[in-house]
Parts: sequence; structure tokens; C-alpha cells
Amino acid sequence: EYKSLWQANKKYSWMKLRNGSLKDYVPSHYPLGFLLVNYGYEKYGAAFWKKVTLDAAAFKGLVYPFQKAVKKYAGVDFKTFRKDAFDFYKGPLQTSPNGGRLRESELNSDMQYKGVTQGTVNSIPVAGEIKISTPSMSHVTNYYFPFQLSDDSLLYVKSSYRRRSSFVLRHGGREQLLRVRDISFDEQYSVKNGRVVYAAYKADPRWGWRDYSEIKLLDIATGKQITLTHRSKYFSPDISADGNKIVAVQNAADGSSELHLLDAGSGEVLKRFSSAELSLFADPKFADDDKIVFAARLSDGRMSLMTVNTSNGEMEKLTPPSFSVIGFTNVNNGYVYYTASYFGNDEVYAFHLASRKIYKVTGSALGNYFVSADKDSLVFSSFSAEGYQLKKMSTAMMKFNEMNALSLQLPPPPVHIALADEYRNRQLSSIEGRKFPSSVYSKGTRLLNFHSWRPYYEDPEFSFSVYGENVLNTFQSSLYYLYNQNDRTNAVGFNGVFGGLFPYISFGTQLTFDRTDTTNGKNRKWNQLDSRIGYNIPLNFSGGRFYRYLNVGSSFILRSEKNTGPDRLQYPENDFSYLSHLLSYTQQVERARQHIFPRFGYSLSLQQRHAITKYKGYQFISSGSLYLPGILSVHHLVLNGSFQQRDTLRQLFSNRFAYSRGFNEFYFSRMWRLSANYHFPIWLPDWGFGNLLYIHRIRANGFYDFTKVYSRNKRVTADQRSAGLEFFFDTNWWNQYPLTFGVRISRLLDDDLATGNKGSVFEFILPLSIFPR
Repeated sequence: EYKSLWQANKKYSWMKLRNGSLKDYVPSHYPLGFLLVNYGYEKYGAAFWKKVTLDAAAFKGLVYPFQKAVKKYAGVDFKTFRKDAFDFYKGPLQTSPNGGRLRESELNSDMQYKGVTQGTVNSIPVAGEIKISTPSMSHVTNYYFPFQLSDDSLLYVKSSYRRRSSFVLRHGGREQLLRVRDISFDEQYSVKNGRVVYAAYKADPRWGWRDYSEIKLLDIATGKQITLTHRSKYFSPDISADGNKIVAVQNAADGSSELHLLDAGSGEVLKRFSSAELSLFADPKFADDDKIVFAARLSDGRMSLMTVNTSNGEMEKLTPPSFSVIGFTNVNNGYVYYTASYFGNDEVYAFHLASRKIYKVTGSALGNYFVSADKDSLVFSSFSAEGYQLKKMSTAMMKFNEMNALSLQLPPPPVHIALADEYRNRQLSSIEGRKFPSSVYSKGTRLLNFHSWRPYYEDPEFSFSVYGENVLNTFQSSLYYLYNQNDRTNAVGFNGVFGGLFPYISFGTQLTFDRTDTTNGKNRKWNQLDSRIGYNIPLNFSGGRFYRYLNVGSSFILRSEKNTGPDRLQYPENDFSYLSHLLSYTQQVERARQHIFPRFGYSLSLQQRHAITKYKGYQFISSGSLYLPGILSVHHLVLNGSFQQRDTLRQLFSNRFAYSRGFNEFYFSRMWRLSANYHFPIWLPDWGFGNLLYIHRIRANGFYDFTKVYSRNKRVTADQRSAGLEFFFDTNWWNQYPLTFGVRISRLLDDDLATGNKGSVFEFILPLSIFPR
């Protein structure tokens, strides 16, 4: 990842490397952390990070404790430490064309092949290499698994930071969208005789931690797709040349791995192949009617290219086992092409089935993947700082460089691994054995176990919550503060959900302070305690191209009121109970990285509350949203509607209606609202300061709200219309917490019922959420 940035001369700031980007490829925190941690051990010894993290966690130096700890134990400030770390890697990674820092002591003495001298690995010049795809200047675009359908036709999966993953046909230099790909765990697929086979995600409706991977068959000519298997765990399928059979990897919930041979018409399992010696199968491909080639991980962690005879189940190793990662196999004209990380860089290799010789096919500074061979050419995806790009090579002009198989078994790492020699020399027998007592695990262990906090805003309520979950993940809890801007009330509460049963059992209590109501010109103030118990049935029907969620539930609530204020003796204190029923459904497509909302989706929520003792009051509220594409791929049209009605006798339930923006809210007996919103990005600055605030995106929303309110037993109406602009800032704070906030300018088109004024209103928009994207 970092080699690609350095090769492309991408000089990103530290804050951009820490926080990522919506437009440029930035490696995740894992490779960044590995490079810095490895350098710290290599330069300052095995105890360096222990001392740094202890000081940082103890906040020794209240401001920037981590940076101060690094300076204390490294002797240089953190900025210099980072620069020295990157310089440490840039040398060996950039000077070796294959990305490896090969040391003579780590090479086998018999390692030699054409174009290579002992101790070095030279880049292999490849004649006839053509770059098919062109990197976008504004966002990352990836091309995966290219397949040659004819001399000038390619099929591949294309995705970008602006568009969802899709099957694309390229013919004569023009692209044609075949079909948006179903939600999948990876981009792998295979194609034969005009049919595409791939594995797609399917959720379990009941259990959140259980999901499936089902095989899909797509007809290229018609664009029609069928689901071949259901509630299965299949990955990396391949279809036979005659189109009658499919081979796929079956990864079971218990961790076992097998190859399954399936009937392409019915999905029935014809044969199963497994081995006690192998812990994982990967990337199977039909070599002929009776032989399947695949990559396998052995029980000791090494990998090898192997075959299985479908007639008798016999397996054979083709390449010597190695700790290098291999995969992405492709079979053509007696050769098995695959990608392997021999010598520290991912390159394309070829295994000749007849001679059993291994050849190196590509040589580059970065990796090459997803190779597909045709009669006279290869196409593959090459890694770059702009995404995976397509390349094509003529087989007639390629230099196949024969490899010495023994040299592949113990390849050196691309960079020196700190402390590797120390750990390698340790013997397991020298580790002292320890025995621990066992006992029955109590289901109540660390029942609350608070772990996270979150501010959240959903008009008209702002909340701040602290969340907990027990060790067994069967009980979730939260403590929260809530402010209702319609009622101008404050509340504190507790919620608990027990998920060990189905439906879920939920309970909680909320104390609301200083509620007010006006009756006959007099103001009543009271505190309100609501305690509840209920159930809900959350179901997840996600699959195909949509995420789908359904939630149904009911609760019983007991309310107690305590009058406050100087007139508290003039009003009765009300203790009554009521039922609350909820139904919500959401359906939406996947979002690309730059999408603010899904390109298509909708949601609907219905809630009814009604008293069952003492009173006959009720409140019904419904809301819905429709998400549609805008003019450009990163623009969104969002249409909202909501309706609320309550009884006209007494205000029993708090107002939950989202009023037209800019107006003072009122609680009328009937209210409905329609809104139109057009969201679009303005700027992707990728800028921050002081390791405190980082701005990913500045975006805007033009809106129009129309609310109609009814009063006096629903006989008197009034319009409350507004239009305006909202500006949002999508940010990260402390290089860690995503936070969105903004400002709103509303133009009131009708008189405000509270002030009688029209005109412009300026408002701040509170943070919406700090959950990670």
C-alpha cells in the first residue's frame, strides 16, 4: 500500500494518513500501524512500545500524551519519528523492483533462473504490455477479475468511490453496464459459455452473527440472474466448460473447509472433497472434466497449488509448500496461472502441468492479481495508488522465466521484521506450563459492562447515551440523557434489552423534568416517570442488491406524574398506563464511499400510543423517506413525509413531530409535513489541524418544507412553509471520532405562529452521530 503512494509521489499529510480520504486511496490504520510499530522495535528495542503505551494510557502529559511518550523514549519528536520510519522503508522497498529487501543470508545457494543473479531479483521486462484502464483524476476506481470473452471484449467487475460494484462489458473501447452486483463478501466470480457464477451475501433473519454465501448464476446475454443455492456457505465458485457443473469452496460454521462439486441446474451436491492435511481450500478452477486445480493452506500454515481428481478424490501437490500467499488461479492451454507473494511481492506465476515447471510471468514494483489467460494474451489487474488497473500482455512476446522450486519455499520478507530472530529462536518447550481452574460461567458476569458513548440527534430529540453489553452478548443496556426541542424538556433514563430469547424482551424507565401544558389560560408543570416493559422482533432480510430491515414490537408503559410549580395543588396528579406499538421497515441499496445517502431506498415507520387506564387519549405518528439519485452520481434527492395526530381532550403524550425547519414548533391535534431535499458535495478538502479536527467533506442541502397544522378539534388550519440551505461538515475529531455538524439558513414563507414574523432564520445543526462509517 505505501509502496504505491511513494511510487506515485503521493505526499499525503500525517492527518490524511490517519483519517483516510473520500477521494484518494489511503491505506487503512493496519499497515500504517504495522510500519510504525515494526520500526519502533527495530530502532529502539523490544521495550520501546511497552514504555510508550504505558505513559500514553496514563496521560503523562495531558495534551498529546502519546506523542510526548514517543519523544521521551525515542529522543526525537513524533514528526521526526514518523519521517524516519518512512525513510527506513522507502529505501529497500523502492530500490528493489520486486519490493523485497533480499539479504544474501536468506537466499538458498541454488537459487538461480533466467535474468536473475544470486542475491538480487531483477524486474522482468515484458514486451507488449498494454494498460487498458485509465486512473480517474478525481476518485479511486477499481477493476477486478477481467475475463476475455473475445479478441476485443472484456468482462470485469468495476467499482469506485462514486459507484457501486457492477459487472461491466467492454467492447471496442466502450463500457456497457451488465448488472449491478449483488451484495458480496468479495469481488471474485467466474464465467464460461456466457454465464457468470459468483457468491453473494444473504443475512440470517434472526441471528445477527450468522449469515450465508449463496451461489448466483447470471446470463450475460439476457441479464437475468437466478439463485442456485440457499442458506449455503459457498465461496469462489467456478463453472465447468460445458456449463453443467460448478465447483466451490464450502467453509462451514465450525471452521472446516471442503470443495463441493455441484449440479449447475439444481444446486445439488454431487461430490465432496476434503483432507485432514488441509485447513483451507481457495480459488478452485476446472482444469478439465476430471481435474480441479486449487490453492490450499496446509495445517502448518504453508500454501501450495494442488489438484484433485473428481473421479477418485485423489489430491496432488503441484508447487512446493511455502509460507508465501498464493491464489487467484486461472487455467488455460496446459498452464495454471496464479498470483504468489514469492520474494515479498505479489506477481503472476505460471505452472506448466505437463513439465511441472514454474515460471515467473510478471515483474513490477507493485502487485498483479486476478489473471485471465486466453489463447494469445493475458489480462490482469495491477495495484496502484488510484485503484486496481487493467493490463493486457501478449503471450507471444512474454518472457517466461523458469524458477527453481526450492527457492520458493523460504522466501524472505519484503522488509526486516523486528525481533524476528529473537522469537524464532525461542523453543515452545522453554515456555512454562500453567494450569487454570475452570468453573461454570455465570450468565450475569459483567452484566452492564459499559463500553461506549454517543451523542445523537434525530429531529426533534437530542440524546447522549452510554452503552453496555454483557460478556455473553445477550443483554444490552444504556443510560441516557434526552432533550426534546419541541417540548423543551430534559429527561434521563435507562434501557435494557435481553436477546437470549426471541422475541427480544425490553424494559426501561425515563424521568422527564418540567413538562408544561396550558389549560384555560393557566400553566401546569410536572415531572413525569415512564416505566415500560415490552417485546420487539427485529428481522434482517438483507440479500440480493438490497439491505432490508423489519422491526415490530409493543410495550406496556406505566406513567406517574408529580406536579411542580406554584399551581401544583390546582391540578390532579395522573397515574395511568398505556400501550405503544411500533412497526418500521427499511430497504436500501449499497452505498459507494462518496455517497451521502443510498442511490435508491425507502423507509417507513408507524407508531401508535393509546391509554388503557383512566383516560382515552392517543397519539399516532408515521414517517417515511424515499431516496432517489440526483443529477450526478454523488447527488441525492430525498423526499420525506410525516403525519401526527392526537386526541383533542388532553395532552398525554409528548410531541415527536418534525416541524418545518426554521419555525417555532407547536403541538397541534393534527399535523402533516412533506419535504424535498437535494444533497450534494461541495468540497473534499482532506485537511485538518493540530491532530484535533480533520475535515473529510463539506456538503450542502437545498430544502423545501410544507407543514399543515390543525387546531380547535381539527377545524382550523394553517400552513407553515419554509425553504433554505443547509451546510454540513463531515469531520473526524482526534483522528478517531467521525462527527457531522452544520448550519442552516431557513426562509419562512408563512407567518411563524409564535412570533408572527416571516424572514430568515439561522440555526446550528447539532452532531448527528459519532458511530464509525
